[in-house]
This record gives sequence, structure tokens and C-alpha cells, in this order.
Amino acid sequence: MSIPILSARSIVKSFAGRSWFGGAASAKRAVDDIDLDVNEGETLAIVGESGSGKSTLARILLGLTKPSSGEVAYYGHSIDAFTALDWSMFRKAVQPIFQDPASSLNPRMRVHTTLSNVLLRRRLATRDTLDPMITDLLGSVGLDAAQFHDRYPHQLSGGQQQRIAIARAMAVRPRLIIADEPLSSLDMSVQAQILDLLVSLKSNRNLGLVLISHDLNVVDAISDRVIVMYLGKIIEAGPTRQVLGNPASDYTRSLLAAKLVADPHLARERRLAMDAAAASAAKSDHPELQSRTSKPDLPGALQ
Repeated sequence: MSIPILSARSIVKSFAGRSWFGGAASAKRAVDDIDLDVNEGETLAIVGESGSGKSTLARILLGLTKPSSGEVAYYGHSIDAFTALDWSMFRKAVQPIFQDPASSLNPRMRVHTTLSNVLLRRRLATRDTLDPMITDLLGSVGLDAAQFHDRYPHQLSGGQQQRIAIARAMAVRPRLIIADEPLSSLDMSVQAQILDLLVSLKSNRNLGLVLISHDLNVVDAISDRVIVMYLGKIIEAGPTRQVLGNPASDYTRSLLAAKLVADPHLARERRLAMDAAAASAAKSDHPELQSRTSKPDLPGALQ
């Protein structure tokens, strides 16, 4: 069995709580005992509601946040033992795509400068090969170099900004992309285009992809495996079809019930089923509610 590109074992991240009226502050666990592996060429989705610890976990996997305990390993080598050269190689191999493309791009840099800085700093291009490489990079994300070469970020739409961010990440030929809600700030029509772009680049270059998302429609469309997080813990994990097709936990079922569907009749049926399940669970937990919520006997003509 091949060694995973990236693995995490027993990851815990705690943040100091706020002290009120002189009382002792208790630590809050944003990530609580997480284990995961990311393999070459696979898409691993991490889903959960806001505040479940997804973005904190992404920052730990990227080496941007140090965990309180646990270990992250790149091809079996702990990043805690990395030298400066190791970190340089890791930063090149594991690239992020952030939620807000506008804030991840330097507002004072033109598109050409943004991409050329990456290529020259990593010694992937010379002055002679720089312009053709930038043209190829922009073409790979569906942008015409002649049109976008000299633009600043504020002169781009949200979808175009995200394409530039993807081109910057792909410029260093990474092995793994960690994308933290890369579609959430974009219009629905643009989301589909960026999603198709990520899938195309991943398949053409055999990339690993960690997709952080709360959109189960996106997860269902492109991921191989999925991890469901709630309050910093993994509630459920497994192949996407298994987890989303036959969920084992009530929390996963509630996420699926909240998933947007195009058919309003199906959406209404899901809401009714979810309400009925919640009512049934409440009655089983509190038998005294049975007498309060049950309908009184009515005459036959009115039943």
C-alpha cells in the first residue's frame, strides 16, 4: 500500500477560553482527536456546519497552525522535524486555495507580477521562458493572457480572481491542493465553472485534493471519500457514496435533509420527514410529551 501524501494522527487544537468576572478560563477544543490520510489522486472532502473545526484543521494540515498535540506527516515524515529546506519543499508540494480570492491576492500586484514572483522565486522559469509559462498558466484556468496580463485584482470578477488564485497554486506543480470553501463566495453559475476547472486540473495532473465545504451537492459530485465533522470531532467517515447514500449518524442525516434540491416537492417531503423524525425522537426521550401532543379522540365524521 502506498504511503499517503499527507496524514494526521490524534490532532488536537485548543484555544484559550474567555474569562468572565475573574473566573478561570477553560480551553475550547476546535479540533478534537482527528485522524486522516490523503492519498495521491484522490479527493477527500471535509464537511460540517460553520464552527465544526474544518478551517482550523485545514490550517493545521497546511502547517500554518501548530496543533496542541498530535502529528502531521508528509509522505510519512513528521513536519515537526522539518528543516528549512524541508519546509520549502513542503510549501511547494502542498498548496492552499482560500475561501476569499480577493483577500489572498496582493491588491498592488498585476496578474503578471503575481504569477512571475512565484515562478522566479521557485526557479521554475527564467526571464526568457517567463512570459510563455504565464500564458500557459492563464490558459490552463481558462483566461486569455492578452486580456488579463496587466489587470489588478480589483479589475477582476470573483470567479476570475479565484482562477488567478488557482493558477498561482498550480504554478509550482503541487502534489496536493487544500481548498478551504473555494466556491462559497462565488455566484452559482461561476461555482460550476470553478468546480469543473478543479476536477479537470486534478485528473490531468494526478493531484490529491482536500476540499473543505458545507455544500453536500459539491461533495457528492467530486469527492472519493468524505469526513463529517461536528464540534471538532469526526462523526462519520468513509467512501462518499456510502456516507451520503446510507449515513450512519443522525447528524449526517440532518445535513443531508438540509441539502438544497431543485425540486420543491422533494424539498418539502424532506422537511416533513425531518420534522417527523425530530418529533418522534422527542417523544421517545420524553414520554410525558405523548399525552400533550397526541390528538384527542373525535367523532367519526370529524376524524
